[in-house]
Amino acid sequence: MFLKFKFITFFRNLLVYHPHSLEFRAKIFTAMLYFKKEITQNDMHTLNDIATQIYSEKNPRIEILKNVIKEYLTKIKNDKSFVIDSLLLDIDKELKNHKRYAKKIDFSHLRMLISMDEDEALLQQRVYEFLLSEVKIYI
Repeated sequence: MFLKFKFITFFRNLLVYHPHSLEFRAKIFTAMLYFKKEITQNDMHTLNDIATQIYSEKNPRIEILKNVIKEYLTKIKNDKSFVIDSLLLDIDKELKNHKRYAKKIDFSHLRMLISMDEDEALLQQRVYEFLLSEVKIYI
């Protein structure tokens, strides 16, 4: 699984314009979706709406973003060494190295992903607050 992830990432970096920005956004959305027990069609529809707001409607980056999010969710669920803490540390490191990425976090988009389930929403709220505090540091 890890090798497959690296292989896909390698080719994405070759073929996609500004792939690191797209990967960063994918990590943000993955962190918000991580605590959901099940990613539903409604969640994917919401992600599609968010991606359409970020990119123009016919932009191929919409599908790429959704696929990268799915890859990250699969990697986190299957690879026991890659946990949510690793993802959040990665986000922090990228914000520290690329302060402009802080402007890419739209908190209204993140609120759209918060679950109706209380337990899931509580954990998602913690991720949301972490991201909010990180943005305050780097803006």
